Amino acid sequence: MMDLQRRRLLAALALTSLAPVARAQAAFPDHPPRLLVGFAPGGGSDFIARALAAEIAGPLGQPLIVENRPGAGGAIAARAAASSPPNGYTLFLGSAATFVINPVLMRNLPYDARKDFMPVGSVARFDYVLMARPGLPYKTLADLIAHAKQKPGELTIGSAGNGSNTHLAAAAFQQAAGIRLRHIPYKGTTPALTDLAGNNIDLLFDSVPTVLSLVKSGKVTGLATTGTTREALLPDLPTVIEGGVPGFTASNWFAVFAPARTPPEVVSAINAAMRKALTGEALRAQLISTGNVPLPGSPQDLQALVDEERASYTRLIQSSGIKIE
Repeated sequence: MMDLQRRRLLAALALTSLAPVARAQAAFPDHPPRLLVGFAPGGGSDFIARALAAEIAGPLGQPLIVENRPGAGGAIAARAAASSPPNGYTLFLGSAATFVINPVLMRNLPYDARKDFMPVGSVARFDYVLMARPGLPYKTLADLIAHAKQKPGELTIGSAGNGSNTHLAAAAFQQAAGIRLRHIPYKGTTPALTDLAGNNIDLLFDSVPTVLSLVKSGKVTGLATTGTTREALLPDLPTVIEGGVPGFTASNWFAVFAPARTPPEVVSAINAAMRKALTGEALRAQLISTGNVPLPGSPQDLQALVDEERASYTRLIQSSGIKIE
């Protein structure tokens, strides 16, 4: 009997001694998480990551360390995040490109967008501007569409590259408007904008945050924006819908993802901190002033967005015959 009582006492003491360790392990975060960004400092994704990091430290209880790992269109950072321990301390800033478009267009990606990640929460959304070169004689969308219907393939439209978001926006616009433009792919946004401003291509879609100053300064001609309502920072530009293309919209977004099998309570903690930051005045004002729209939501909201856009982009890519060799 004494041996049995002794064993029970020792077992109880052992459990008691382990309790503080278990509580310490359950606390999240006890050191700064890192947010991987697949592009170099100074770009749109880097701005979003650092704006979020600056405001999430309070609600999260730890600073968020932004780590840039550029290369392969974001795939290097995505692979690094996917292969990290699923404990919430390595996160990834993704977009429609990394989670919707590239998985449809590209073979042999070093990550599986469906299996390697789980959604944490969206951060921001932004629309596009359809711009014309300064010397193009068509100053309204209706005039442009009328000319393109009369002379299919005469007008050129640039993009940041084959299969890029701006290429797909252009393809969707042509389908919706019933016109045909000649696609000129570039290696990135900057050379495409340079050639547009230099009258070397006729048209280009690009994001509001990227081209806001160019449009306002008149270096390129803004024709229309791609949201459901007018862009607050470019209120004189009609939407494409107002310009005569019913139902056409196009946008992109940034969101935070975690490695698959990250504990749900950890995902919930990060999501709650993100939503608090995104509904705070400081971050909202910073995003809105640069042409981004704060997009707080649950992990389920983000998953629904990814699923919806994956289906939509798959149909567009198949119907347009877009391929990346």
